[in-house]
Amino acid sequence: MKYRFLLSAFFFFLGPVSAQAEYRVFLLKISKKVDPAQPGTEPTFRLVESTLDHIQYRYFYPVASDEDVTYIATWRCRGRTDNFKPLCPNPKGQNAPEVTQ
Repeated sequence: MKYRFLLSAFFFFLGPVSAQAEYRVFLLKISKKVDPAQPGTEPTFRLVESTLDHIQYRYFYPVASDEDVTYIATWRCRGRTDNFKPLCPNPKGQNAPEVTQ
């Protein structure tokens, strides 16, 4: 009985203090596949910041079948992403200006 009280006091007082949220941001490159049979076509791409990796992104967002999703960079952020808060910036500053969310 004594241990139950000590254990519950431990979780009640120290549990909320030690709990912190973290998430990972991925910089993804979504590019059109270039058809080698059509000369003169230039590859087009867009950069996207997401909390989904390159595999999860394809299943969650609509990506055309002729597009490739490639992982470029990742970084860890502290905090939460609730209430549509913006994602934290890349600490190395490697994001291109045309990044969309």
